[in-house]
Amino acid sequence: MITTRRLGLPAKLIFALGLVLALMLLPAVKAQGQAPVNESVPARPSPSAGATEFSTATAFLVAPRLLVSAQHGLINRDRVFVGAGRGGKFVRAKVVATDDRLDLALLEADVAGEPLAIAAWDSVPIGIEVAALGFPRSAGAPGDQRITTGILNGEHQQRGRSDWFQLSAEIHRGNSGGPVIAADGTVVGVISHKLDALRTAEKTNELPQNVNFALKSQHLIDFLRAQSVPITVVPLNRSRQQRPFELFQRHSPSVLMVISTRPKSQAEPKVQGETRN
Repeated sequence: MITTRRLGLPAKLIFALGLVLALMLLPAVKAQGQAPVNESVPARPSPSAGATEFSTATAFLVAPRLLVSAQHGLINRDRVFVGAGRGGKFVRAKVVATDDRLDLALLEADVAGEPLAIAAWDSVPIGIEVAALGFPRSAGAPGDQRITTGILNGEHQQRGRSDWFQLSAEIHRGNSGGPVIAADGTVVGVISHKLDALRTAEKTNELPQNVNFALKSQHLIDFLRAQSVPITVVPLNRSRQQRPFELFQRHSPSVLMVISTRPKSQAEPKVQGETRN
């Protein structure tokens, strides 16, 4: 009984002191656990969130170390990188030439891959099956490479120009600059923009769906030849019909993600009635 009395008070006191000490240390423990080191983050550029913003697009090889992308995604950009997408290696790219009228940019980077052949436009008929390869953004974040399929719907005139065609293959932000590939594996166009469905619905009370546009291959050929790029131009081979999974397996290594950064204070130009991708 004497022993029980002597140990009872100190035990309660020790328990109380321990509880107070745990409550005092709990905020510090939580603070330490809020920022764990993430070892699985891929080796790709990560600009400072406070000073810069980044955008993504798509590019494809047209000659050794030379790629084509969309010019609008590179306006006022201070750094440009290309790579194989999430989890892949990215390298610095240099903007060699641009064409504001055609919305094209020529990039140079230390990347490997097989350049894509380009189809002569006068051999490309309306109604052929096409595939769009690129890196569309998913829920606002860069995603993995995707392939979507559709047909070449027809020519598209805009502001008195007929430099584009309409296609039904689904595209989203991040697809800009990506290749439109025919079933024979040749490039017939470069993804440019899509119709602004919400703006159109406000004016017409109709909601257009999946109205997308790409630059014709002939303008791509003219742009690259003006820069003395050694490209491969061939007639469309209508007898060669590759399935979408075959196109993706063979040509996806030649299609890369573009990440570019710029100061947040610089506004991106917008075109009414269109949504850049």
